[in-house]
Amino acid sequence: NFQGEKLWIQPESRQLRAAFSKLKKLSIQGIYVEFDLLWTINLLEAAPTVEIFGVEAFEHPCSVPFWVRVGVQRVQPSWKTPGFTSCSKWQLRELHVASFSPLVGHHMLFVREVMGRAPKLETVLLKENEEPCRKCEAMGALPTPIGGMFPRGKDEQDAIARQLRDKRIVSSSSAAKIVFKSIASTVVF
Repeated sequence: NFQGEKLWIQPESRQLRAAFSKLKKLSIQGIYVEFDLLWTINLLEAAPTVEIFGVEAFEHPCSVPFWVRVGVQRVQPSWKTPGFTSCSKWQLRELHVASFSPLVGHHMLFVREVMGRAPKLETVLLKENEEPCRKCEAMGALPTPIGGMFPRGKDEQDAIARQLRDKRIVSSSSAAKIVFKSIASTVVF
């Protein structure tokens, strides 16, 4: 679990490939909600045997990030998708994105990129943050302004699913089912 304190990753999938060569499940939790998620594609390239890949965004009003506590300006490196290599050998069947918010543009971009690159992808699970934070509740914190607002209604979820499958945006059409899992319901498209 990391909260964005000290992370810098270069496209070094070749060096990671030996260590990740037999992984079937890979999960990364605690990625600060404003951080670009495209860097995680480097891990999928290094671990083409991964069948289930999960990422979880993190944003809590109760938690002051490290860079704020020490007064450091945070750098957000941007990733360019053309820099990624072939994904034809990916075994990815399931993509899980916890604390998903379509209002955060790079969440949508990340899901589209994986859908367009994973030929065996069967399911995209977009999840609301299910466990309320006791510290945030004690503060009386409102839903987080950046990453909150999980799509609730079926019409809104349908619109997001159509955007994720839009052939004008996604390089290849994915037949993966898109599942929205909120605290109250599960809806499949």
